Amino acid sequence: MAVERDDVDWRDVVYRSIEDQQLDYKAAQDWNELSRAGRAKFARHVMALANTRGGYIVVGVGEDANGNPLLRTGLTEKQARSFDPSMVGQTVNRYADPAVDFDIVRPEIDGKRYAVFVVQRFDDLPHVCGDACDVELQRGVFYIRTTDARSRAAFRASEMHDLIQRALRNQRQALGRLIRGVLYEGRSENAPDAEREFVQVLERSREASRDVFGIKGLRDALLFEVSCYPSVYQAARFPLTEAKEAADHVILPPVAHFPFLEGGMRLYFANDALRSHAPMDEVGHRRAFWEFQTSGLFYYLLQLQPAKGGELPYPVLARCVACALSAIGQFYTSVGVEDELLTVQVTLRNTEGTRLIGVPGSSEVLPACSLPDVGTTNRRTVGDVVSDPAQHAARMLRKLTERFNVPRDRHETLPVTLAAFLAGRQP
Repeated sequence: MAVERDDVDWRDVVYRSIEDQQLDYKAAQDWNELSRAGRAKFARHVMALANTRGGYIVVGVGEDANGNPLLRTGLTEKQARSFDPSMVGQTVNRYADPAVDFDIVRPEIDGKRYAVFVVQRFDDLPHVCGDACDVELQRGVFYIRTTDARSRAAFRASEMHDLIQRALRNQRQALGRLIRGVLYEGRSENAPDAEREFVQVLERSREASRDVFGIKGLRDALLFEVSCYPSVYQAARFPLTEAKEAADHVILPPVAHFPFLEGGMRLYFANDALRSHAPMDEVGHRRAFWEFQTSGLFYYLLQLQPAKGGELPYPVLARCVACALSAIGQFYTSVGVEDELLTVQVTLRNTEGTRLIGVPGSSEVLPACSLPDVGTTNRRTVGDVVSDPAQHAARMLRKLTERFNVPRDRHETLPVTLAAFLAGRQP
């Protein structure tokens, strides 16, 4: 569930009726009548949500006799007015260091008014509790939200490790954005003529792939294509010997659906490119091909299945995109262009009639894709990509799968899942 302030289906939030890591329900109450401990409890929930994935606290939904949040009583006008964002914010952030980014909205659903805390996930630093209050808060504690919907102190080493790693990742991303702003002055486009030149270079790479796959192999198979290039074009910018060393430094998960230099991939030099392709299989087909040209263009083509149409497993596609972003970030960092803007294109070819299966949280059969090709483009600095390939892969995967009729809310845990996969913690 993406945490947003605008364009939110508040009815869905109020009627979800299941508390989890991102959603908490509270019975109707008046903020002005709460005790100090009662307000501290809200502060604990807010800090816990912010330190985990962000989320919502809905005030105006009580529990039934079985403890389920099903009593949607709503709030009186007086109760709703008491949840003033500025006043509540002063109290909550007296306990939180740094201050939590949150807002309070008061939607009306089916004639009843609710107060909803909209809590954003932390950016640079996790929120530590700066003051104690009865049994609700302890000074110096990091509160987190657990999968069983509890807001408690982080006491396991793995929990503290996740907080630290997320803070470091966010800071690397912020530094990457700062560097990009300094170097490119807010520009999100390539240098003049670079786009046109790289389009021509890309066509040469596609011609090379035809020699490897054959025209029939390119026409009749479902293909996963990746191309990327820097923002400045120079015909002989990157020595191929350095490119080979960079390729040797790329590390992918042990079980990767993105062959790079594994599984017998042959590596060789052409006139102006470093190339690699998979050996022929038992029926004379090659499954993968990539090349890096001296101009800086990287091209990759993978045969996902021998015949177009049919079914494509969502986990396979997700891991392909994640591995591609990870390999790209590592490769371009090794050739020394970490601060340069990079154009990354991911395309699925021959997709018409292909159905995506195994989508998380989706039991229904999704309609088949009606488009011949599906693609998306992203522009980021190499430093941005290498700092968090899972996040960028998740963003591109969302755009790709929209054309396979996948609902947008099916991707809420995708960045975490892909990060675990790239770290080798998940098959």
